[in-house]
Amino acid sequence: MTKFSEFPYVADRFNAVRRETVQVRVGEALIGGNAPILVQSMTTTKPKDVEKTVAETLALAKVGCGLVRITAPTFVDAQGLEEVMKQVRAAGCKVPVSADIHFQPKAAFEALKWVEKVRINPGNFVDTGILTLENQTDKMFDEGKEKVAEAFTPFVQEAKRLGRAIRIGVNHGSLSARMIYRYGDTVEGMVESAMEYLAVCEAEHFDQVVLSLKSSNPRVAIAAYRMLAARIKQEGFKPYPFHVGVTEAGAGADGRLKSAAGIGALLLDGLADTIRVSLTEDPVAEVPVAQELIKACALPSAPIAYNVPVLEKDPYHYERRATTPVAVSGVEIGGANPVKVGVKADAIALTGERRNAEFALPSLEAAPVVQFKDAMDIAGFAANPASVPAGSVFCYTGAEMVSGVRALAAALDAAGRQDPILLYAKINDSERDMLRVSADIGSLVTDGLGDAVVIDGYKGAKESVLLAFDILQAAYCRRSKTNFISCPSCGRTLYDIQQVMGKIKARFGHLSDISIGIMGCIVNGPGEMADADFGYVGGGPGRITLFEGKTAVKKNIPEEDAIEELVNLIKERGRWQEP
Repeated sequence: MTKFSEFPYVADRFNAVRRETVQVRVGEALIGGNAPILVQSMTTTKPKDVEKTVAETLALAKVGCGLVRITAPTFVDAQGLEEVMKQVRAAGCKVPVSADIHFQPKAAFEALKWVEKVRINPGNFVDTGILTLENQTDKMFDEGKEKVAEAFTPFVQEAKRLGRAIRIGVNHGSLSARMIYRYGDTVEGMVESAMEYLAVCEAEHFDQVVLSLKSSNPRVAIAAYRMLAARIKQEGFKPYPFHVGVTEAGAGADGRLKSAAGIGALLLDGLADTIRVSLTEDPVAEVPVAQELIKACALPSAPIAYNVPVLEKDPYHYERRATTPVAVSGVEIGGANPVKVGVKADAIALTGERRNAEFALPSLEAAPVVQFKDAMDIAGFAANPASVPAGSVFCYTGAEMVSGVRALAAALDAAGRQDPILLYAKINDSERDMLRVSADIGSLVTDGLGDAVVIDGYKGAKESVLLAFDILQAAYCRRSKTNFISCPSCGRTLYDIQQVMGKIKARFGHLSDISIGIMGCIVNGPGEMADADFGYVGGGPGRITLFEGKTAVKKNIPEEDAIEELVNLIKERGRWQEP
């Protein structure tokens, strides 16, 4: 296990501040340094569809999007950026534009001519895909490193000459076979993918670089960004800014909660310089959510003195904190039990529903619950652990939930105590409170902290319980309903993903303990669906490929038949339930 003090991603885990970074200029926008956190989004179009691409770019700029990304799947698409940019600028719009490139270095060079920033994916800029995994060798890994330097160096030099910025954008779903061979499907593989390309930028003295390490699993994304921050410092590289996001977050409340659990947790760690909330909705809908999330997760202006030892718990590899079970209202919390969901009430009526409250919390003042209201309470316990009887459930209700619970866990660890921790939050029904509580709980359960959750005050008791279940699912802590992993639409999408998403939710939403990935194309499909049981992926115009895990099991299905074919596949595997 990695000790935090030996490999820190932030100076003080109890008092995060915005990470100091190089400042990157993208057109008239600034990323990192002292610049405000920049919100960005992405069009759903290809550049060769000039009229629609220009219209979506202008619409995003109008609602406050600070940077617009446009995919360029081919060289011809990259050429189309010339006319797009002419028309965007002619309309008086100064929003900077980034081109999104996969598989096509030639397209990346072309895009540099026309836009202020180009994103390349280390998983496919030079390397081959995961289909060649079984053929990899140590020699090929070393040779591949040389090929990266050979192919990427001219690109960096050209970006430097033109005054462009580069995003090195790693995706968990599209790690190269070479990286998976050496590191496995891990956060280490994601980090080393970025570091390999970053080393070329360092060698060329080019610092107009933004980094991203995205995953559809917030837990993976959080760990990867933390580890990258630590590795950059360890290697003595410049502190480049981070573009933070969670891919394939989905739509509606689920998409917002999942984004908040991942992006929000990183905002609270001070690790975000620009963010994109990826929703399976109109791109314009992403912008206000991102703006509200930034406000919800603003860092405190002054440090809090907890007076406890450093929390050494490994922040890069998930392991739930070891606890001894304690009964609350007759229900065991902690130990090997899943993170339980409770309700602030004297009693509960158990209906047998799988998303019903599992215990009642009559009071935060009654044993076995012990409430800590501020840093002084925690410091008092740290100084005299015997003041709280063994077999208690610890609950922190003060300001800054993440740092408070981390400090509480550190005090418990220092005392050799394994008492469970209850995550309690009293909120109102505003979107900002909903996003913040998802960020708080997402961060803590990613740290392996928390044995039960009680949300109080959100609309009503039942709604509070459902929100708690949904946040735990969003944070990949506990699944309580069908999990949908769906990408936002872009120019690579091969079908109307918003419409199909609605149909799939209606057809499969009753299933329990099933995860379904809905991907517009194959670029990130198999990898981003690593946690999905089944996948529905665009294989070509009007054609769908169905996956089981990462394996394509039914190919070239007409789109009109694909949903029922997915039903049949789930039935064949014995996992179908009738509504």
